[in-house]
Amino acid sequence: MNDFRTQREQWGNGGSEEVWHFRLTRHDADGNALQPIPVEMRAFSFAGSVSNGDTVQTSGRWRDGTLRADELRNLTTQARVHNKNYRAQLVSAKVIMVLLLLALVIWIVIDLSSEPGGLSPDWPEPTPPDWYTPPP
Repeated sequence: MNDFRTQREQWGNGGSEEVWHFRLTRHDADGNALQPIPVEMRAFSFAGSVSNGDTVQTSGRWRDGTLRADELRNLTTQARVHNKNYRAQLVSAKVIMVLLLLALVIWIVIDLSSEPGGLSPDWPEPTPPDWYTPPP
C-alpha cells in the first residue's frame, strides 16, 4: 500500500466524513509489478489504522475505476480497519425524537380540546365533602 492520504469532506448541512485514499501495489506470480489499484474508504470515523508500506487485504465494490473498500485487514499489524458503526446511536436518537414529537402532539390535542373556562359544561359541578365548612 502506498500514497496514503486522508481528508475530511464537509457537507452542506454542517456534517462531514473522513475519506481515505491510497493505492494497492500488486505483483503477479513471477514478482512483476501490476497496475496499482486506487482505493477509497469513507466513514464518519474509522477504527484501526493503516499507513504507507503496510500489507493489506481489502474488500469492496468498484465505482468509477476506484475500489470503494468497506473494510480492510492490515496484515502488517493484524488489525481490522473498518468504519465506526454509529447505527445504534442513530436509531436511539430517532426513537427519542419520535417519542418527543408524539408527546408534543398529545399535549397539543389535550390543550386544544380543553375548554378555556376550565371544566367542560357537561361535567357535574364538584360538591364539597360533608366535613367541609366554608370560611365565613
